[in-house]
Amino acid sequence: MTSNENQIPESSPTEEAEQTPGNKVFRIVCMTFCLAVTVLFLWVWHHQTQFNDHYRKATFLMRNGEAAQAIEVYQKAIKNKTRTIFFAKEPSVYNNLGQAYLYAEEYSEAIANFKKVIEMAPDIVEGYVNLTTAYLRQNLPADARALCLHALQTFPKTALLHYNLACAYALEGESQKAVGSLAQAIDLNPELKRFAQQEDSLKSVVSELP
Repeated sequence: MTSNENQIPESSPTEEAEQTPGNKVFRIVCMTFCLAVTVLFLWVWHHQTQFNDHYRKATFLMRNGEAAQAIEVYQKAIKNKTRTIFFAKEPSVYNNLGQAYLYAEEYSEAIANFKKVIEMAPDIVEGYVNLTTAYLRQNLPADARALCLHALQTFPKTALLHYNLACAYALEGESQKAVGSLAQAIDLNPELKRFAQQEDSLKSVVSELP
């Protein structure tokens, strides 16, 4: 009769399964995947944090009228935002960069950024208002008029679009159309009458208002 001490215990099916090469490969793949996800998360988190810091700094600079420095910092913010991979779209930073270029009188750069805003967020009216403003500043009333008319089909109650349309008509010598558009703008926002009185292209139009 053999003693129990000399008997070799049988391996359980579970233990045998854990020792198979296939399970080892599976564990390695899972560990590699988890490591890759962690690295990706840290990459995205780092660049999102950098974006937030640059965005706040650039906005502070703009509030202090330092447009040139703000432009540089907004560009750094955009560079970091594009590296966040899954969350790269941020129309507000392009809008703010466009405003900084507008303040610095770099109109072609402002136009390019406002176009980017519309491309990213076609359902937000600010991009259209700012782009038409940039067209007017660059003395491109025909482009401003065409975009205003297009945008007003979607945003008919936006006073600033009517206002910019009035400016475009006035610059093109269409005084009656300018009066009509300015009247609509003031009807939506009475404060715009005060701005129109100070706008070179609209000073003569204001006096013709009904």
